[in-house]
Amino acid sequence: MAKRNRSTLKNYFRHGTMPSAEHFSDLIDSCVNQSDEGFIKPPETGLQLRALDQEHLLSFYQQNSPDTPLWHVGFAPQGVNLQVFANPAADIAEEAPEGDRTIQAINLSMTPTGQVGINTATPRQTLDVNGTIASQGRMGSVIMDTPVPADGEWHDITPELEGCHMFEVVAGIGIRYSGRYALVHAIAINTCAPNKRWWHWGDKNPIHMTQAFFHSSADKIQLRWRQHNHRGTVRPYALQIRTNTPFGDDQIIQYHITQLWNDPFMQQCQRAAIGE
Repeated sequence: MAKRNRSTLKNYFRHGTMPSAEHFSDLIDSCVNQSDEGFIKPPETGLQLRALDQEHLLSFYQQNSPDTPLWHVGFAPQGVNLQVFANPAADIAEEAPEGDRTIQAINLSMTPTGQVGINTATPRQTLDVNGTIASQGRMGSVIMDTPVPADGEWHDITPELEGCHMFEVVAGIGIRYSGRYALVHAIAINTCAPNKRWWHWGDKNPIHMTQAFFHSSADKIQLRWRQHNHRGTVRPYALQIRTNTPFGDDQIIQYHITQLWNDPFMQQCQRAAIGE
């Protein structure tokens, strides 16, 4: 299949020449055929690409190496996950130790259900990273939309929960130049809200806190579990926060929560779930 540039094709068909069947063949091979090439551009959807080999959709080249693709974009073999991966034959990654075979590693994989994988072809979580994460900072989210006033009263920072939960909580409060500052880092664990032991000895739902404050311990931030009922199999509860003393009408507690346990009713602990 001969593909010619525009200048060569123009010479074939300039005034006074007699193009041959081979010249017409070169012209056809040098043009884009929607059926053979696997892409069209209808106005309703934009550019449509079809993987003719059931794998590659796009390949990227450098001008100094026109025959060797550096990167590929395509579907997973026998699947619908979209993958981005470097071509191992292009030798653009770090050199592998001697004796190691060159392996096609999946750099980025995306599933139709919203999972994204880094260095994994089959992500199982919203973001699944097979490697080391380096970041300047890390923070959780705010589960409740309502601001939490620093008024010395208890306020919910989670909706009503059931089952087993584990949270990491980071919170702070302060007034600049006032000498009133407090920070707390806590791990809060609850296993279906069991009854407390006699005289509250040996809490079954511990909250381990590391606290810091500037002037007085009265400024510290506290956390606790709020439980509605202590009987029956359904025992809803919530995590609450407060300052020991009021900071003023216009002061709120900043906080963010990271969920550390994602199977409240231990459904993934069943044998049937393991094989799925």
